[in-house]
Amino acid sequence: MSTSSHPVGLPLSKGLAAGIATVATLGLLSGGFTLGVLATHGFSAPSATAGTTPTTTPTATTGTPTTASGPFVTGATVNWHTPLETLAGQPTTLARGSKGTIIMAMASWCLYCGYEDKWVLPVLAKTPGVVVDIVDVSPQGGIADPGPQSPAFSGHDGTGGALTVAGMASTMQRYVKAFGTLSASNIHVYVAPTATQTAWNIQSFPSLAFVGANGTVAVAPGGAQTLSQAQTDVQQALGS
Repeated sequence: MSTSSHPVGLPLSKGLAAGIATVATLGLLSGGFTLGVLATHGFSAPSATAGTTPTTTPTATTGTPTTASGPFVTGATVNWHTPLETLAGQPTTLARGSKGTIIMAMASWCLYCGYEDKWVLPVLAKTPGVVVDIVDVSPQGGIADPGPQSPAFSGHDGTGGALTVAGMASTMQRYVKAFGTLSASNIHVYVAPTATQTAWNIQSFPSLAFVGANGTVAVAPGGAQTLSQAQTDVQQALGS
């Protein structure tokens, strides 16, 4: 079950729902005059709680977005040879767990991604036989504040300018150090070269895939997961 996600784009405020015009007219007729009161329209911002999907970040490109691809579709077969880079700039590919794999396409600036990296993925990585692959696919700077574990998703986005792939790697080095939760030997942190960014075409952050031992995506939720939700997804993947 998805709880929340960022559409692709630049990190801005936490949420902006469509403006809903409310018009209230009070007519008062007294002493030969009429008084009308007109209420103005306003915008509401949905909270980042379970069951909501804040549209926090507008798309950064024009045109109609296409569907994300790669390993983020339920039933898809993972291409384990997808080109990636280590944070030291060395070419590599996805790591694979003997019993299951969790892949997350993320952005360093995204508060929801930060929540997964701080409070969710390090716990899931303790599952025997499971490997976690974290891939930064956003060429945009900034490091998120993940906020506390509860209430979930109550941190805030980071801000920063455009980055090269090398700049993404440098940012993720600082990100890993700042979070201090991604040091387990079965947690792998990568950046995606431009070709993989294009091929995966990520439309929201984070994008997650829970993959079984057979290499097939068992669950591809549409956004960030709380720990309990993610643990259910892992068990589904392990049983597939």
